[in-house]
Amino acid sequence: MNLFTTVYEVIIGDKWKLAPRFTTLGSFVSFLLPILLLLAGIIFFVLVIAAGFTFLQNAGSEDAHALDKWRMILTYGVIGLIIIFGAYWVLQIINFITYGSFQSLF
Repeated sequence: MNLFTTVYEVIIGDKWKLAPRFTTLGSFVSFLLPILLLLAGIIFFVLVIAAGFTFLQNAGSEDAHALDKWRMILTYGVIGLIIIFGAYWVLQIINFITYGSFQSLF
C-alpha cells in the first residue's frame, strides 16, 4: 500500500537551463554575488551623482532642509556601500580561514 503519492514533479533542469550549472546553493550564491555587488555599486553611483547635483543646486539657497536631506541620503548611501563590501570581505576571510570547507555545506 502506497500512502504517499507524487502529486506533481518538476524537473528543474528542463524548466531552467542554468540548473545543471548550479549543483549546490554555494555555487548559485557565488554566481549571484558579483551581480548583486555590481548592482549595489551602480545604485551607490547614482545616489552620489544625484546627491552631489542637488547639493550644488541648493548650495546658494537658504533652504537648509533640502541640503540636510541630500546630505543624509549621501551618508546612508556610503554607509550601505561600506556594509555591503564589509560583509563580502568578512565572507572572503572566513572562506580563506576555513580553506573553503563551508562550500560543501550548501
